[in-house]
Amino acid sequence: MHTGFFREWGIDAAGVQQMPDTLLYTSYLKRVVATRPHAEGLVALLPCYWVYFHVGKCMLRLREELGNSVKRMPAFDAWIDMYAGEVFEQRVNEYIQLVDAACSTASSDTFNEMSNHFITACKLEYMFWDQALALKTWPHFDVI
Repeated sequence: MHTGFFREWGIDAAGVQQMPDTLLYTSYLKRVVATRPHAEGLVALLPCYWVYFHVGKCMLRLREELGNSVKRMPAFDAWIDMYAGEVFEQRVNEYIQLVDAACSTASSDTFNEMSNHFITACKLEYMFWDQALALKTWPHFDVI
């Protein structure tokens, strides 16, 4: 779906640079998944799924409240329909069950590490969304 948005809006993916907090977040997730035990990787990825589902549901409620009183973009409707949809909700709930199962069998030390990764990923997820609201960009240097 996201690559379809790029095509629809005439954006060349090769020319797109990740925003700073996107790079920070995705780098963190890649590091945890690649270098830490499986359970820690599972829990680090959970906030992304969970937040997208929650935002999708909030946007769906807003869309229903506003009805046709505002102009809507079909791409945004597609985004809302996907992330607020029953299929995505089922996948998120299945993922939560995987994380719960991993938590239930984790040692105390592993559970503490999992908790730290979950909290860090939640903070990074917040920063990911906030950078768009704040229009955060990379610093510009005239001479390198």
